[in-house]
Parts: sequence; structure tokens; C-alpha cells
Amino acid sequence: MGFWAGSAARAVEDLAEDRVAARALAVLRRIYGSGNVPEPVGVALTRWGRDPFSYGSYSHVPVGASLADYRRLAEPVAGRLFFAGEATSDVYPATVHGAFLTGVREAERIDRVFS
Repeated sequence: MGFWAGSAARAVEDLAEDRVAARALAVLRRIYGSGNVPEPVGVALTRWGRDPFSYGSYSHVPVGASLADYRRLAEPVAGRLFFAGEATSDVYPATVHGAFLTGVREAERIDRVFS
């Protein structure tokens, strides 16, 4: 898995998957040597820059903040409103697995409340 960021991310946003893969492989082969990086089994791109609900964003801890803020965002409201997503994970913020695991966390919390 890899991330394109900033201007590089904008540059590859509109490219076909095979062109993005070729660029990524070129970088990896420059780093590790051409004989040490096999062809990928598959390629999947998120293209979050086009997603109108995120436009490529994810959480980060700005100056003056802490991971405790992620825990605060995860607190239920009145035992009836629950929050999941990578921005509520103080262990894996800004990641897909952080988003997934917080979904599991909230499903379990909801199950405890309503069972």
C-alpha cells in the first residue's frame, strides 16, 4: 500500500490505474532495484480527491492538540448517538483500519446499550 500526497496526489488523480501503478513501481524499483520488486497482483485506487464527502482529507493531530482529542470525538452523546471513523481512533488515526476498527467498536457499544 502506498500514499500519494500533495501535488503528486493531484497529478495522479486523473491517470488510469495502470499509469499510476507504473509510476509507483518506478519509484519502488529505483529504491529497491528492478529485480526485487515484482509486478502487482492488482491495483486499486481510492481517488479520494474526487470524493465530495472528503476531497482527499483525513484527520491529523495539529499543533496544540493530542490523541486525547480523538478519544473525545469518540464519546457517545446521551447514550444514543455514536461516532465511528478514523478521526475517533487514538490508536490508528488517519487510516482505513482505524475507521474499520472504530466501526466494530461502536457496533459493540451499541449492542451493549440496546441488548
